[in-house]
Amino acid sequence: MIAGVLLGLGASACWALANVAIARAARTIGWVRALLWSQLAGAVMAALASLAFDPHHWQLSPALVGWIGAAGVSSLLAYVCMYYAFEHGKLTIAVPIMSSWAVIAAALSLLLFGERLDAAQLVGGAAVVAGAAVVSRYAQATTARAADSRTPRWLLASLGAAIGFGVVIPAIARLVPVFGDIGSVGVVYLADLALGLPVALLLRVDLRFPSAAAWPALLAAGLFESAGFACVAAGSRLAPIALVSPLASLASAFTVLYAWTVLRERPARAVLAGAALVCAGVVALAL
Repeated sequence: MIAGVLLGLGASACWALANVAIARAARTIGWVRALLWSQLAGAVMAALASLAFDPHHWQLSPALVGWIGAAGVSSLLAYVCMYYAFEHGKLTIAVPIMSSWAVIAAALSLLLFGERLDAAQLVGGAAVVAGAAVVSRYAQATTARAADSRTPRWLLASLGAAIGFGVVIPAIARLVPVFGDIGSVGVVYLADLALGLPVALLLRVDLRFPSAAAWPALLAAGLFESAGFACVAAGSRLAPIALVSPLASLASAFTVLYAWTVLRERPARAVLAGAALVCAGVVALAL
């Protein structure tokens, strides 16, 4: 159990670093190119690491193919939304909203896999939802004071990322027995690239090979994002995923801190209160 908790915390550290790298890459070369090339890099790294460390039991079944499909669709939704939000929005607002994926993942684990949460953890889940709602409401209020009163697309994208990640985490847990902790991440990357790349080509989206200056951020994004998923996958075999996934979402606290200290984002007190409520909620979920 303790090892599972530590792996959940490791995932949060990896994803915080990945968030920073993704934001840099998306704002340097655009979110679509950043998504494509960082995922290709992540898939290659995951494949090489899987060959070296993972046991493999390549026994495909209709149920497993269904989980691969579900993981691919939800992963594509999550990453398209996240990269778009990170390019166009504020990290101090987008990241806490995305962190509500932990509640979705925990809920799916309760419904599909028979895991259980106690009263304190249920209260923690409610705190995550409430904190994300506070941050979302602040963003909408800020937009309403501007010339364009419509909800910003990047805010909607943040909500879409929460839904996508909330589904893909339990789906990856179903792939681990066959593809391994690391290999399952590479399989998900390949699945969502297979779904998204033809659409991007059809729409004639700019997918040019990035310049050398963009590659450090792209490689860091692929490495730390893959490592975070591998930590969750490994942790879910040692502790309930309803316990591991909330700990992994503590990446929001680290990312908001980065946005505050490095990017000099200065959100209103309501945003800070909402982000703090999200972090307190994920801690309560993990107790």
